[in-house]
Amino acid sequence: MFAFVPRLTREDRRSLALHERIADRAAPVETLTPANLQRMRVFRPGASELLDEWERLLHGTPDLLVDALTNPGLRYRDLRHVTPFAGVLSAPERAAVYREFRRAEVQR
Repeated sequence: MFAFVPRLTREDRRSLALHERIADRAAPVETLTPANLQRMRVFRPGASELLDEWERLLHGTPDLLVDALTNPGLRYRDLRHVTPFAGVLSAPERAAVYREFRRAEVQR
């Protein structure tokens, strides 16, 4: 059986770059993410299935979490659209990821 998986969009690639940087961090993720999940459950009730999955990943092994953060697969792209990792990277760190991403995109 053949399954069609669309290519990563520019937005998907940029989100992946940010989450790869987040994957390099463990401690801030553990402290910020539970509060972010709670807030998101209030403001994004339609995303409860994806938020439940993030919660399972956060309570699972670090390897599974890193895989979810860095996997280019379709399901993980969907997960990253409702990321609970806001605040893990500082504004200067995010800006640096965006600059690196922009440079890489030009070379693509």
